[in-house]
Amino acid sequence: MKVDRDQFMDQGYLVLRDVIPPDKLEAMRASCETILEQQKVVWARERKPGDPAGGMYETHRQPRVFIQQPGLIDDETANVIEDFWVADETLDTASRLLANPEPNVTQMMMMCNPVRDYPGGTGWHRDVHPMDMAPMDALAADFMENGPRYTQWNVPMYDDSVLWVVPGSHRRRNTEQENAELLDDLKASVTGGISVELNAGDGVIYTNFLIHTGSNYTTKVRRTLHGGHAIFGNEPELGFTESLAPWARERFESFTARNERMVDLTESTLRAVIEKDAEHYRAGMESLQPGAGPSGKTVLTIYLSKAALHVRVLRDPGFEATESTRGRAMGPHPITLNWGPEFADRFTVEESQILWSRFEALDTMLQDNVEMFEPAFQSGPMHYYFNQLPDGVDTESFVASWADPA
Repeated sequence: MKVDRDQFMDQGYLVLRDVIPPDKLEAMRASCETILEQQKVVWARERKPGDPAGGMYETHRQPRVFIQQPGLIDDETANVIEDFWVADETLDTASRLLANPEPNVTQMMMMCNPVRDYPGGTGWHRDVHPMDMAPMDALAADFMENGPRYTQWNVPMYDDSVLWVVPGSHRRRNTEQENAELLDDLKASVTGGISVELNAGDGVIYTNFLIHTGSNYTTKVRRTLHGGHAIFGNEPELGFTESLAPWARERFESFTARNERMVDLTESTLRAVIEKDAEHYRAGMESLQPGAGPSGKTVLTIYLSKAALHVRVLRDPGFEATESTRGRAMGPHPITLNWGPEFADRFTVEESQILWSRFEALDTMLQDNVEMFEPAFQSGPMHYYFNQLPDGVDTESFVASWADPA
């Protein structure tokens, strides 16, 4: 596939034709139907009191199937993974766009049509939540300096124009006009928003920082593969790989091995902070994301501060944290180095206290004493800055704050 990285960096998305070649499309459609029918049985079994017989399939505006769930991938449906998620062309595209050319598969999903129309869809949003990520100014600077840590796909089995985007919005804050429009109605049109027109088998790859929306969910048949590739990935159970070809199974095993290394690197980098070892902290940052520039290292440091807070909360139930922070702490969210409860267990309560004492001042700098709100972010009002990166929030200032051996 022809991949124009400069266009992706500027616009925040690329449309790629025939990601699923025409000669494979019918087989992919058949597998998608088989997967959906199997998932419908699960949804019906898990329906809540008062739900219709089909459960979530009949109540959700955009039913999503998580493909790696047990029982969905077998010899008949393995092509959904082999011909897209770990296909050479797919991984090559992700490796050309990502900050480092070692893509991991993250969640693998299929978005389906609802049983009735839902005008307005999701509403405009960025997949950004300041509480456990970083301010938009930092994310945009890192993106332009180093490229994305995560890329997201929509690959439809049938013609699809559900996705709308605001090109270039990943590189900046919301404009005043956008904020006015978004505050008035998140589901109405936004100046500069355009439809991404995909034919069956085409794909769009985009950054989650982009302002985008699923515009309208209708009963028109929709079977669209959705998910992504990242330099930090998940550690899923690999039971679904038993039905894959050996080469595909080996790729998932390599993803898992790479992830385990990233978890270990995250731990050793945090331990360098506990030990006030600036040299090993810098080395850890370089190992986590080789070649990252100053903006990239700043975002990594912010992500590590969030990881330290998660460890602190999970290791000490008596620690006072906001209710929303405590909820986020349960993770995992590997793209931001939050590896979840099992990772927190690597640290003692005392170590979690020391670790957080090193990061607490930086976390305080990322907040204001009054609540703030910015539309289109995945968050309500909060004290964390949505956009502003305060002076002094950078890697070397952070190291200087605790590196003094006194």
